[in-house]
Amino acid sequence: MDDTQAMLLELSGKGYSCAQIVIIGGLRLMGRENADLTRAMGGLAMGVGGSGEVCGALAGAVCLLSLHTGKGLDHEYPHPDHALIMDELVQWFRAEIRAGGALTCEAILDSPDRVMNGRLCGRLIASAWTRALELLANYGIDPCLGLPQ
Repeated sequence: MDDTQAMLLELSGKGYSCAQIVIIGGLRLMGRENADLTRAMGGLAMGVGGSGEVCGALAGAVCLLSLHTGKGLDHEYPHPDHALIMDELVQWFRAEIRAGGALTCEAILDSPDRVMNGRLCGRLIASAWTRALELLANYGIDPCLGLPQ
């Protein structure tokens, strides 16, 4: 079992959702915890507010990227490649899931009632987490660097 799988099992076993797992992993790399952010990420589970829309694994990975590339304070500017990095992740995800390019839980799970498939969801969370870290590295962004105070 690798570190990503161990993290996934640990956090899912504690009841965290897909998007929460991705952001907690990102915070851990920085040596941080942020209960407010983690709580807010719970709203992305099972497709934004439980609607079955955009997959929480993708939404969590987008948020993780934006944590490192987005604007957070009045005096900050987003990374010059912020939009490109987001687009690369979304396009990768469309190709990765092979659900006709769909990004919704319903289409990915092939279930109108959005019954979670632990194995498929786990693979998507691990893949989205890994791809987000790869994208950060590709753009010279260290995911271990802390956030501004």
